[in-house]
Amino acid sequence: MLGVAMLVVGGIAAVIALILKIPDAYGMIVIGSAIGLADLIWRARSFGVHGWLTDRTHGGSLSVLPMWGVGLFLIVVNSVKLLFPKLGL
Repeated sequence: MLGVAMLVVGGIAAVIALILKIPDAYGMIVIGSAIGLADLIWRARSFGVHGWLTDRTHGGSLSVLPMWGVGLFLIVVNSVKLLFPKLGL
């Protein structure tokens, strides 16, 4: 469930980066920051429990997969826009 939520957060950040025409590198920094912040918010729910910040049972051990997936999506969309400018993406 958390992985899906992070994928949605990353997707929203990617769409915003595409709409604002932010370069890939900056867009991926924004996506990574948004997913990292979502993970920290999720982990904060377990604050006070031993290992709340580092234990995989309290947060997004799969946070890397949505980050890479959304980043790859951003690169593909911008590459298509660069290679085929007549598509009007």
